[in-house]
Amino acid sequence: MPSRESMGDKVARLRNKPTLTAHGHQERLEELAGVRQAFQRITEGAADAIAWAFHDAKQRKRCGDARTLQAITQECVGRLRGGENLRVVNEGIAGGVKVADPSTGAFFKIAEDTVGIFKGSSVMADKPAKHELAMLTHLHEADAARLLTVPLASCVDVTVRDAAGRPERVYRVQGFSRHAVGGDTLRVGSGDGGRTTHVCTELDGVAEELAAGLHLAPSLMTPSSGLFTRHEYRRVRGDRDPDSFPQLGPATDALLESVGAGRHAAESSGVCAQVEAEHGVVLDPLRPVHAEHSATVARDAGGVPSRLPFDVELHALPWGEVVLLDTHRLCIPDVTGGGWR
Repeated sequence: MPSRESMGDKVARLRNKPTLTAHGHQERLEELAGVRQAFQRITEGAADAIAWAFHDAKQRKRCGDARTLQAITQECVGRLRGGENLRVVNEGIAGGVKVADPSTGAFFKIAEDTVGIFKGSSVMADKPAKHELAMLTHLHEADAARLLTVPLASCVDVTVRDAAGRPERVYRVQGFSRHAVGGDTLRVGSGDGGRTTHVCTELDGVAEELAAGLHLAPSLMTPSSGLFTRHEYRRVRGDRDPDSFPQLGPATDALLESVGAGRHAAESSGVCAQVEAEHGVVLDPLRPVHAEHSATVARDAGGVPSRLPFDVELHALPWGEVVLLDTHRLCIPDVTGGGWR
């Protein structure tokens, strides 16, 4: 049974959908708007349950519950209506308590300083949340981000009231579309707070275009451990496989034959072979190509510049999709003890 298309995957498909007419382009934009509105509706109900559960968890923690805030929140959210499918997850140390909803492909976090990065200030914790939402909104429309998959985002402010109806606290819950990213997909940036840095020659062009579109100077931050992880890809050409190319009729077969990529030929020839030789590409549609990935830990970046702030992440998924994460740092410059970077 084919897997259900998530909201994030649908937006990525629609953003990259080719259109030939003004009408087709307008239809695509309307579909995109519909998906974004649907995502907003999906996240509103879950955000309410998450805020109430988190508020209850904090109160229990103050009353002496020795468990982690994440564990208490999971127990509380499971008891609430609308929280049956929600799962508290441990992903990163910043951003507060994080919750996933596998049933909708959504990911949530509360802008609360739970680990003391901002000395417990919820106001300061809310600042990167605002930056992240602002940048995601911009990137969904920016031409510079057309080579990237940018998560959907929503923001819901939930007022928690006491038994008498008096407001006790307002929580800002952010919702994002979740993508199949992790430590093994990280190619550019840092996933451990700047201790190590990932660089990738193949994604440098994407990072460069994004940095140019946002008028960012190259980052001067270096990993605190002095270690870089260099990612490299090697293109591997397979043997011609006529069975992998669909049967599209005599006209298509004749076209392939005319350019030197005939279905029954042992090797490509003619125009196809000439273009491949001159430009170093694989033009033959019957020849499968795949990339082999390798990662090497080194003391230098291998000549690949750090075009983005250190903890802005680019992830490469196996099917070629490039996902951009931690976008709040794109709104402000890097700052270190030695000054602006």
